[in-house]
Amino acid sequence: MNTNEDIFVHLSCVLTGKKTVDADLARAYFGRASDHLKTDLDALLTRFNDMVTSGRDPVKAVGEDIFPSPQYGPSAKLVLLLWYIGGILNPANDWEMQSADQYYRALVWEAIGAHPPTNSNGYFGHWKYPPEV
Repeated sequence: MNTNEDIFVHLSCVLTGKKTVDADLARAYFGRASDHLKTDLDALLTRFNDMVTSGRDPVKAVGEDIFPSPQYGPSAKLVLLLWYIGGILNPANDWEMQSADQYYRALVWEAIGAHPPTNSNGYFGHWKYPPEV
């Protein structure tokens, strides 16, 4: 039997399009999403698991049923943004970042082909030269 954390990892893979997600980040993000969403996360995970165990394609289930749903869509979008941004948008429209590590490891940097500001591996002045191809 799958735990909610296992289902969260599976859902996270579907949402991000990744075959696997980092286990440490998954634990941290599961905790953050649980704290923020409370029973809404449980409902989302139950719905996703029910659809997948009934034989539905997970990607189609998310795209056709979960994202458009007023009940499950906002929770799924929060989980997706957590993976890509590393933070949660609070009711005041401010991003709540838990740690620099989560910010630096957010998937947005890979998606846009850039490094996070303040985290470059280049030497001082490297920015004045064209990137190596």
